[in-house]
Amino acid sequence: MDETTYQTIFVARQPIFTAHNDTWGYLMLFRDSQDADRAVISDNSEATMNLVANLPLCRGLAGNRSRLLIHFTPEDVVAGTPLAVPSGNTVITLEEQADPPGGLLKALRDLKGDGYEVAVNNFEGRPGCEPLVELADVLVVNIADRGPSELAAIVARGQKFGVSRMIAKCVENADDLERAREAGFSLFHGFFFKHPLTESGRKITSSEITRLKLFEIIEKDEPDFDALAPAIEADVAISYRLLNFLNSASFSFATTITSIRQAVVLAGWKPIRNWLRLIILTDMAPSQKSLELSYLSAHRAKLFETAALGGGYEDESDKLFMLGLFSLLDALLDMRMETIVRHLPVDDDIKNALCGEDNRYAPWLALAKAIEQSDWDAVGATAKTLDLLPGTVAVSYQHAFTWADSFFVSESQEHPKQ
Repeated sequence: MDETTYQTIFVARQPIFTAHNDTWGYLMLFRDSQDADRAVISDNSEATMNLVANLPLCRGLAGNRSRLLIHFTPEDVVAGTPLAVPSGNTVITLEEQADPPGGLLKALRDLKGDGYEVAVNNFEGRPGCEPLVELADVLVVNIADRGPSELAAIVARGQKFGVSRMIAKCVENADDLERAREAGFSLFHGFFFKHPLTESGRKITSSEITRLKLFEIIEKDEPDFDALAPAIEADVAISYRLLNFLNSASFSFATTITSIRQAVVLAGWKPIRNWLRLIILTDMAPSQKSLELSYLSAHRAKLFETAALGGGYEDESDKLFMLGLFSLLDALLDMRMETIVRHLPVDDDIKNALCGEDNRYAPWLALAKAIEQSDWDAVGATAKTLDLLPGTVAVSYQHAFTWADSFFVSESQEHPKQ
């Protein structure tokens, strides 16, 4: 098959956190062509249809409450094409621009009247940009290579325009986060949340070990009812949530599920096992930031499994699921991965890949990271290394969104955004 035969849009959804690590919204990065890095669309374009069709995949853990920052060109704003996406939680994002044309400013005023918000990206407060910034609800600042005094000055310039919501982007680690907070930012975007804040002497607690040991039971090819049912039933929270999940509209069983054994028989072992994997993972670190990490881990797991099944790696699909699921445990638990893998029921090759070794599983992790960072050139190159067609990766990526949402959207409703 020609690699260009089946191209599907990619959506890189990168969370924006509050100072309390709650999810405030998402920066959306779209790819519908080889060179696209923003939503460059026209009224009747295929990209518009792709954008609208894929927005249900982009809501994130906060569901319809989450704000979506979507980049548009000035030309498309003037043409009114942001109207193709819902108002309410859409933040029209434009680059800071000196002497913006009057048509752009009028279009933004009209869109704000319809309920849209406006963000100015890469804000510095340069002369001539005042008319655009005066319409902004949010300012986005790249903090990379900027010292505390420069950042504080930029924040002060933004506050002069009455803009209280300022996002520090490119926050890559704990030091960046602290620097941004001290400068006066209230919202934070970057990959700091995927890096562990390793504490000296931190050890896995007894409750974490108990949860990890549950993986040993559920990782059998066939269910061990004698071991599984008592292990789940001993955990009231897991038992309640499993039965509540299976009795939801997602399954529509004719009869009410009342026992763990009945649940496994009616729902099937593999779906139950995947659900238990996610429950164990999310319960180990229940903060909003950790829920984002758990969602990302689950998405990676299903992406790897689905791409494996469609790309000639059928025998490896379950191992690859576990690779994705455990790939962010160091950030979830704020521990070194080398310590965590001692307790994981996976083979040595998976453990070594999780610890950063360049083995046959490493390209899968590289593929996930490239998509999440919207590095589309690296996505194509890594897919080629794995002999995966771009269409296989794209469809698997979207399927993983749908699958993860079926679990995490209901979970996030139990932990609503403050």
